[in-house]
Amino acid sequence: MKNICIPFVLLLCIQYVCAIDLGFSPRYYRHGEQVDLIVNKVESDNTQLPYSYKDLPFVCPPEKPVHLSLGEILRGDRLWKSLYDLKFGVDMPCVRLCDLISKETGMLKADTLIKNGYVVHWLVDGLPGATTFVSGNRNNKYYAAGFPLGFTQDGISYIYNHVMIVIRYHKDPSNKQLSSIVGFEVYPKSVSNEECPGSSKNYDNFAITFERDSQQQIVPEKTVIPYTYSVYWREDNTIDYSSRWDLYYENETTSSHKIHWFSFINSMVLLFLVSLIVAVVLLRVLKSDIQANSPSLPTSEYDATINSSWKSLSNDITKRPKFPLFLSVLVASGIQLIIATIGVIVVFVINSKFSIGSSFSSNTFFNNHQGAFFSISLTFFVVSGIIPSFCGIILHKIFNNDYLNSEYNKSKTFTSSILLSGFLPSLILSIVLFLNFFVWAKHASTALPFGTIIVLLLVFFIIELPLGIIGGYYGNKHKFDRKSFLLTNSGHKSDNDDKHLRAKKKTSWLLNPAFSVLIFGLIPFGIVYVELLFIFNSVWLEKTTFYYMYGFLLLTAIVLIVIIAESIIIATYISIAVYTNPNWQWLSFNVGSSVGWYILGYSVYYFIFYLNVNDFVSALLYFCYMTLTSCLIGVACGAAGTLTGLLFIKKIYGSIKVD
Repeated sequence: MKNICIPFVLLLCIQYVCAIDLGFSPRYYRHGEQVDLIVNKVESDNTQLPYSYKDLPFVCPPEKPVHLSLGEILRGDRLWKSLYDLKFGVDMPCVRLCDLISKETGMLKADTLIKNGYVVHWLVDGLPGATTFVSGNRNNKYYAAGFPLGFTQDGISYIYNHVMIVIRYHKDPSNKQLSSIVGFEVYPKSVSNEECPGSSKNYDNFAITFERDSQQQIVPEKTVIPYTYSVYWREDNTIDYSSRWDLYYENETTSSHKIHWFSFINSMVLLFLVSLIVAVVLLRVLKSDIQANSPSLPTSEYDATINSSWKSLSNDITKRPKFPLFLSVLVASGIQLIIATIGVIVVFVINSKFSIGSSFSSNTFFNNHQGAFFSISLTFFVVSGIIPSFCGIILHKIFNNDYLNSEYNKSKTFTSSILLSGFLPSLILSIVLFLNFFVWAKHASTALPFGTIIVLLLVFFIIELPLGIIGGYYGNKHKFDRKSFLLTNSGHKSDNDDKHLRAKKKTSWLLNPAFSVLIFGLIPFGIVYVELLFIFNSVWLEKTTFYYMYGFLLLTAIVLIVIIAESIIIATYISIAVYTNPNWQWLSFNVGSSVGWYILGYSVYYFIFYLNVNDFVSALLYFCYMTLTSCLIGVACGAAGTLTGLLFIKKIYGSIKVD
């Protein structure tokens, strides 16, 4: 029954959660065929509150909604089919879209959005409508997704009510009657009347002005905004369908590559230096083993003291730490985060055909990786829900010093599985739903609809928790090797607790969490700093840019895990060999998670010196989400550190004989 249940649940995950527009092959059009222009949302670099284009009271209302995947909804996309009439290959120099009658409240909204630098996002054939730029140093054309809603001059806002749409297409070499769309450019203009400006520059702009009474109150009145557009189709043989996204990355390609490679080389140098320290530690351990097997070999008094000190802890090294269940929950959740994160990154690396740091030309699965990110991330997170309960129950037996090959009763297994698998998703859901009230009050497009909230709750209760129960069942059944050091040392209490508590008290200034965070978090943060900066810029500062360096991100993640593992070996060895302190569990977690505190500190620095946020809700969203992200990264790295500490302890104590 269980063997049937698991594939069925995974199938539901993929069908109802993912729903990604893969786009394996191009969509071909014939001359005169209808092409849909999809309106999405408006957003600004100065705020974290995007708005649905459909809800703007000063634009022509779109025709009908477009079906959205769960990932697109979470991203804040609100796609609607517009009234723009585009026929493939047919130029239209001037078309009247509508004459919109807007109240003063609508014009006030337009004035506010324009002054806050809001940008409009449209789509044609999956391509974002783009503003065209030319790079200053290489004279290459590149795209910035979106176009401004208007502009300000001398304190007055002017709305763009005319757009010149240029769509570039590439003919199929095997069939000249078929063509694919490879470019979507939008050139907005502000025109005071219903006449299309064409190439003329002799026209007045449409200013947003308000009449005020003697008390300086705005006089209620209606404003007629004439919306027009022109469409031009241009054949472009320099771009094909597989490379049509390249222009969206062209501006940063060369400079970004140099920065990323320079950062990666620095990371490898740091990794080499830390590896030397770890090599010294391991050589000391190996040397003690050789001397134990060859008593005739000379040894110094210091070496003998060090060797005897950590070996004397063999009966106490598996002693129960403080809050073993909480530690098990954190480590198990971190393992889930590591698996889900690496899985998502690997998918995008495979999508780019293992290209390190190049743009997404000739993708394997999908072109619009932004739209796919949330869907793939959610799918990996849900499917990996079996991991925390499986690993968590095993870890709880180890940390709680239970006999490892014993089994918990059904009631304890069930409740532990629910806690282990439900802790992380319930925490994330609670924070998201709490923030959703503030976003909903602002009528932002990122506010989750009621139906989406129900879907997320159903995914949690119907998929995530059952997977956790299955994982807990198999984790409880897991058996250790009879010769394992962890098994032979499990199930008994330490008789030397007082002595080691005194040792810990004497050295707490060195091994306390604050000191370990300060010392051991610096190098891991240096490893991730550059990638962190690019991701921050893409997510928070420059929303019209796309992060695509997934190859470098994967390399950085691997180096980060290795650095954390080596730091744990150093910290654990110092604890047990120098200070005779067997409390390695929380030390390993604190050392591993220390990078999360640095990221949180950097988030505060970034907000102060980079962002120009001027409203409370945007600041609340930023700090809540960055605190959550820092905690998740810290938990994942802490889990990697704890597992490394466990393997290190198992290895060195499993290879010695205690007299």
